Amino acid sequence: MIKEVKKYLLLSQASLLGLLLICCLIIPSVVIKNGGVSNFGNHRSTIVIYILSFSLCIVFLCLAASALLKHKASYNFIGYLLFFLALQELLVLISTFPRHISFMFSDIHDYLGIVLFTYQLVLSIWFILKIKNYKSTLILIGEFLGNTIGLLSILKVIHFLFIGQFIGAIGFGVLLVTCLPTIIEKYQKTPETS
Repeated sequence: MIKEVKKYLLLSQASLLGLLLICCLIIPSVVIKNGGVSNFGNHRSTIVIYILSFSLCIVFLCLAASALLKHKASYNFIGYLLFFLALQELLVLISTFPRHISFMFSDIHDYLGIVLFTYQLVLSIWFILKIKNYKSTLILIGEFLGNTIGLLSILKVIHFLFIGQFIGAIGFGVLLVTCLPTIIEKYQKTPETS
């Protein structure tokens, strides 16, 4: 079961980041001008790949969560954490498209992005507290720096949104794929309380 969950987690992050990298190759100006990742969702040449990247990520996160919920009740907490992550990814995806209609929609999209990155950061801190691993802590520091760059860019203090988003997403993706299966193994070894 752990191998199955790890496979789904890996596929979720590989599809998200891999397809977004393809978008970078198609429209490198988003990277160069440091626009946000969501700009790929508003260009005809990348909209399908953008939707596919988030959609596959969401599907694989839900598959990982479902696999956990099928087993011991002690896995339910982690399964619901993953479902909530998938829901936030879905909200960010959906809010991408109307964001050019008005400032209100743009702000909603920005706030949903902030909530997503905050949730990912909280999850990452939880991973580190459970794992207590030096390498993972360094990755968390990188994720935190990326998220801070992204937040300061959304607040228009600096203009490195794309770089911040990507650094934060890579850091979270690595921690999700490497730490969560280890945490699940610990839950597996812990006797279930009735």
